[in-house]
Amino acid sequence: MGDKLNEVQSIISGLDKVLIEEPFVVDHEVNAVGKVKVIYNDNGDFLSFDVKILPEYPLKRLNAEAITFYNKDLMECGHVMGDGSICIHTSHSFDLKKKLEIDFASLMRWIKRYFVDKEQDGHYEHIIMQPVKYKEQHYSFIFTDVDHAFQRNDFGFFDYAEIHGGMYYDTKINNQIVLNFKDKHSKLLASSKWGTAYTNLPLASIRFGLYIFIDQPPAVQNRFIISNWSDLQDKVPSGFFLFLHGLQQNNQKAKGAPIPLIIGYKISEAEIHWQSTMLEFGEFPIGHEKVNQKWEGFFIDQKIEWTMTRNSSYKYFFGRGKFTDKISDAKILIIGTGAIGSMVATTLVRGGCISIDVIDFDVKEPENVCRSEYAFSNGITNKVDELKEILTSISPFVEVRIMDNQFFHLHTKIFNSAQDLKSLEKALNGYNLIFDCSTDNDLMYILGQLSLKQLITISITNKAQALVCGAEPNHYTWVMNQYENVLDNDIEDAYNPTGCWSPTFKASYNDISVLVQYALKHINVKLGQVKELRNFVIETDGTNGFHTKLVEF
Repeated sequence: MGDKLNEVQSIISGLDKVLIEEPFVVDHEVNAVGKVKVIYNDNGDFLSFDVKILPEYPLKRLNAEAITFYNKDLMECGHVMGDGSICIHTSHSFDLKKKLEIDFASLMRWIKRYFVDKEQDGHYEHIIMQPVKYKEQHYSFIFTDVDHAFQRNDFGFFDYAEIHGGMYYDTKINNQIVLNFKDKHSKLLASSKWGTAYTNLPLASIRFGLYIFIDQPPAVQNRFIISNWSDLQDKVPSGFFLFLHGLQQNNQKAKGAPIPLIIGYKISEAEIHWQSTMLEFGEFPIGHEKVNQKWEGFFIDQKIEWTMTRNSSYKYFFGRGKFTDKISDAKILIIGTGAIGSMVATTLVRGGCISIDVIDFDVKEPENVCRSEYAFSNGITNKVDELKEILTSISPFVEVRIMDNQFFHLHTKIFNSAQDLKSLEKALNGYNLIFDCSTDNDLMYILGQLSLKQLITISITNKAQALVCGAEPNHYTWVMNQYENVLDNDIEDAYNPTGCWSPTFKASYNDISVLVQYALKHINVKLGQVKELRNFVIETDGTNGFHTKLVEF
């Protein structure tokens, strides 16, 4: 480490406009620590920074940079953490000299933007807080949008339920979702905009907590969350202390039991955020005193133990990427939920779709798991039932309905007169998009006689050498021609399980998903560009590596 320390100090000494104020030494954790002056203008004005360089440098420690600059006098500036560390964004380099040059250049840019120019970022920067454990466990409260305009000093109750426990690094975490908000008299104000899979949870699993809306962030220096209950004193109305006192008095048998409190505030004109903490009956951080012949409440001098909250509104949940609104806002029907249909369904849900109906008569067997979206742990069960559970576990916003598995058999193969088909057409035009993944040629033929908003048939040849997508009206003839006269579809070499002969096409999960995802990407792009969706084939070639080719017809 001695040679590296000397090299670090030598490189820093040679940097332009950087002076070593305190020589670098090795601390007890084998970090190189020292102090530098950084000159930031032609007048020779400078800022001082304590510098800590971790042993991994110039490599990172996990996901964090292995060099840190500190100055607690700059806490008013943007992008400074609670310990005075400066948030810098740097580039990768294995070379020690080049990496130090990059990192000090990044510090120079920070000084120019946030110290000299006093730049303010246009986006909202959440207040900085470090969640702590409550009784050796972490707690999180996940909230979403509600149709209610909270006003300053509103307070009352909220209902919540635990959705799933897990591990947060090396500590157990209890994850809760906020279900609704009620006023101080327990009158319902608004329900959270989750799907019914979450809003209709069993009553036995639902608990209540407390909320107060204070309008402005509970922060100091606009960025750091307050750390003491007494700092909240002037942010809440006197009635809130009476509310807490009365609640505690009326629940003396619950002494020691936890109850969450979430504190709401605006982060924009249209958006609010909530911060959470855990209280205990019998130990609320409040007191009271007599002022001008009246009893008034106050917060006591006690540390606030903040727990985690997360905004999971639709726009945040799918903020990193979703399908075009033409798909995500559509009412969708998926016919057939085998390998192809289950992949289509999970992809659509991850793409932001919120209204999906599914239909399939088949049962999931263990051998279905290897190439579809199903899980072994659910055993033998109806495909649609397990798929609904999977889809609602992916997105808290999706509504999944299971159609009667005899619907198409009755309405296409038994009742298929002209009048019957007109009624079927009317029913199916309640959907904006229909994905037929059934590989049922009879059904494709009959659906092809109907005038539907958008019917898309997806099927794959044996060994997943090609995917065929019929998207134009009356595409039955085109699809059949692809299989019978154009594509190589060797059905002799199929997978034959034991027992009665019931062959299925050979293909792995990877084989199928590559083609299905490619097809959905193409469909998403075309609909997003408001272009007509045409029949297409995706062909593969594995003779020299792997290649794909999409051809529209």
